[in-house]
Amino acid sequence: MNKKIKQDKIYVTGIAGMLGYNIYETLRDRADITGLDVTDIVIPGLSYQKVSLYDREHVERSIAEAAPDVLIHTAAMIHVDGCEENPVEAKRLNTEVTEQLAAICHKYRIKMIYISTDAVFDGENPELYKEEDPVNPLNVYGQSKLDGEKCVLNYPENLVLRTNIYGINIQKKQSFGEWIYYSLKEGKTLNMFTDIDFSPILVNELAELIYLSCQKNLCGLYHACGTGCITKYDFGMEMKRAFQINTGDIVRTTSDNMCFKARRSKHMGMSNSKLCEALQIRISTPRESIEKFCNLMREGRKNGN
Repeated sequence: MNKKIKQDKIYVTGIAGMLGYNIYETLRDRADITGLDVTDIVIPGLSYQKVSLYDREHVERSIAEAAPDVLIHTAAMIHVDGCEENPVEAKRLNTEVTEQLAAICHKYRIKMIYISTDAVFDGENPELYKEEDPVNPLNVYGQSKLDGEKCVLNYPENLVLRTNIYGINIQKKQSFGEWIYYSLKEGKTLNMFTDIDFSPILVNELAELIYLSCQKNLCGLYHACGTGCITKYDFGMEMKRAFQINTGDIVRTTSDNMCFKARRSKHMGMSNSKLCEALQIRISTPRESIEKFCNLMREGRKNGN
């Protein structure tokens, strides 16, 4: 049994992003949370530094002064086609910066948790992907994140969590779930894929999993995703049902009809059984997490309300 790790102080890169903000929002009563981001916005109760991850000296100084027990690295270049168009930039942020952070964390004896992606798989395996399954990224984004995983796992005390998240943004941009919700409310018609499936998890639930993983001091590689998988089309239809939206429409289509710059895996479903067993918990199915997302939206959790 791994010893529980102290986590009174948590440092988050990309703390003004969707996951970073929700880590703060979910865990702020249980830990002293700070971090950095290039975006300068006001988040009630949160103090963080506006620092570029490319400024290594400033980043190291910020981390050293904060002296956290755990560093959660959420910042990344995540736009898949953008990474394909700018592979040097994708490698710089997703791989090289990650390598530098891993070295800094090791130097100061800080546990590092790296948020990775289901895009490391090519989709050829019809089963839910497990941690030991072969990886074969189809695009620059997936490869750059996979290379980041390797940098983090060079240090055995670290943790890598592969995931696919959605939730509420503090910034003026939308997650997959928010995009569906607001588009339908505006009466738009959405073309959604029947040939791509994934195992989405609500960011709030992922934040809880991160906290539990620290308590158990999990190390190595785990899939932190929803239980089971769902197609993008069915996800949209479940959103429409859960929110009881009568406007807008969702039309079946396939990814083959799109002109993406980057290749996409059509099957991104992952198994979370290893993590569930390690933490002795059950993780929500995509449909269950949509219900939770619906409740959060109705409670007015956006923009810190």
